[in-house]
Amino acid sequence: MSVGTNIKKRRFELRMSQQELADALGYKTRSTIAKIESGENDVTQKKLQRFAEVLDTTVEALITGDSVPSHPAVLSAPVYEEPDTPDRNRNIAIILAGGKSIRNQQNIPNQFINILGKPVIVYCLEAYQAHPAIDDIYIVCLKGWEQIVNAYAEQYHITKLKGLIPAASSGILSVKNGLEYVKNQYSRDDIVIFQESTRPMVSVDMISKLLQACYENGSANICQGMKDYVQFTCNEGTVNYIDRNTIVSLESPEAYQIGMIAEVFADAEKKQHPLNESCCAMLLFNLGYNINFIEGSVNNIKIVRQEDVAVATSLLKQTTNF
Repeated sequence: MSVGTNIKKRRFELRMSQQELADALGYKTRSTIAKIESGENDVTQKKLQRFAEVLDTTVEALITGDSVPSHPAVLSAPVYEEPDTPDRNRNIAIILAGGKSIRNQQNIPNQFINILGKPVIVYCLEAYQAHPAIDDIYIVCLKGWEQIVNAYAEQYHITKLKGLIPAASSGILSVKNGLEYVKNQYSRDDIVIFQESTRPMVSVDMISKLLQACYENGSANICQGMKDYVQFTCNEGTVNYIDRNTIVSLESPEAYQIGMIAEVFADAEKKQHPLNESCCAMLLFNLGYNINFIEGSVNNIKIVRQEDVAVATSLLKQTTNF
């Protein structure tokens, strides 16, 4: 990403408007910030240092796009906060923890197994707790695990947790339950993120990219480009080549303006659509809506089998200096 894009991303993380950033830097109007973020104007090294100071980051982070250093003071208490007015958009996360898969060979659902002494779901919760732009967290919870989840929230200081929502019989129906629970508590323009609880590598940086893309487009879906060399389809003896550059795999999280995704589910109900998809993106596709893909991280693995636990353990050791 360009320096301007990285400045915009960091400003968004801190909930600063262009005018607030302009005021902090001594510019008279926000137009200069808008031109820098769009790439129309360059930033000198001296000015970039000032941008880094105001945005509470480093020059290197603004140049490379790497995450802001994970210092607790930066993540939990941003220097700038958007005024709490009726016009301020709110961002909420719904953690989907209603699955029952136990293919991890540990006889408990994947989201509740321990990796390096911490339940998988807690890694997700901590990422959203740490992100300064996330206001509230909800959990769609597997029946019978509610007390345990509440105990995790207390133990790991997940203070943004606002409620537990009953899980349904499938992933997409659990999403619907979550949406029905929150949609009347927030405005149509507020953003809801649906996060699989079995992806412990979700990061503050990934959440920022997702929110920024959703803010600009109304929706955003994390994906991963195909890395394998050759792709073929084989159907009844017929072999066809697929250009790997045209293939993406859907991942979690995904984000939507609440009004937009509510309309999608209303459309599905009107058309008597069976709701047998695995995620919102597939529902959008089947109903003819656009999908806005943004590339995620190669480390954004999902815990399904025992080998995934081993990979996640190795990755988390690297990121947590365990």
